[in-house]
Amino acid sequence: MCGGGTVWYDAGMSEQPTTPAAEEPAEATIVFREQSDGRRVGRLPGGKVVLLDLNWLDRVRDGEQWRVRLRHKDTFAIALPLERVSGTPTTLVPPAVVETRPPARDDSGGDTASGNGAGAPAAPAPAPPVPPEPPEIDVVETPATAPAPLVTPADILRPSDRVALFVDGANMDGAGRLAGYFIDYRKALQYFTAGGTFYAAFYYTAVASADPLQQRFLDFLSHSGFIVRRKALKAIRDPDTGEQVIKGNLDVEIVVDMLNTAGNYDVAFLFSGDSDFERAVDLLRSQGRRVYIVSARSGISRELAYVADKPIFFLDDHRAGLAREDRFPGVRNG
Repeated sequence: MCGGGTVWYDAGMSEQPTTPAAEEPAEATIVFREQSDGRRVGRLPGGKVVLLDLNWLDRVRDGEQWRVRLRHKDTFAIALPLERVSGTPTTLVPPAVVETRPPARDDSGGDTASGNGAGAPAAPAPAPPVPPEPPEIDVVETPATAPAPLVTPADILRPSDRVALFVDGANMDGAGRLAGYFIDYRKALQYFTAGGTFYAAFYYTAVASADPLQQRFLDFLSHSGFIVRRKALKAIRDPDTGEQVIKGNLDVEIVVDMLNTAGNYDVAFLFSGDSDFERAVDLLRSQGRRVYIVSARSGISRELAYVADKPIFFLDDHRAGLAREDRFPGVRNG
């Protein structure tokens, strides 16, 4: 696992197909749900994610059930629709070709449909009546649809909800850069517990020895109400290439705390977009916990977005409640 790493995949990209295992069906019936990114997604009974082929996005609607042919990959499958099951069954076939024939004629050479004999000219059709002029109608312009109001944590929390925050420090450093501002964690603590009952907030980071600026920041977090989990950076040298790799990952510590304290909170805000947390989030939700993700819009993995509670709190939309007012990316503050 890479600290702060975000793993993306695109079903439209060229991939080497894998041979499906015996238990992986060639066809299945899937209920598709539309995601925030516009994709249609379903799951097989075993939990494997199924993505609708990109060429069929305009034909398959949210909530529809389809019989599909499956193309299996290592961690997901791509679905090619065959027949809609929900509503009126619709088999996808090419449109029928309508054959146009000239009117039949009798043996005498006349037009059977008109009833005229050979050589008898057809009676001219009466001129259609001229429709009356339509009355003038005042055109009323439809006002533009107002944007949906921003959902804040206060909108989804109840006073009885016990709230916990779990912050992947390395991942959120990158997410803040993507969103264009630095996060004020004292403001974040107030923002994400408003309307609920605060239980605990955890911050996880790898530290370098003798770094006074980092130590001052961790002291600030501790005084602001965070429980700080830290691990020393470790340098590992590759024996073959001599390359030195710096490691300081705390994903395991985050998952352990989330599971070990699950009985003490009802709602968790996970500040990370890392796909490594997919299974932990899925397990917590199966135990009745609500788990919301906080990340940058362009920094969240698709796997994590699928399993988390909605809405996802994108840093891009909540700058007013989270941004540090004394620091901005690219500006040196004295």
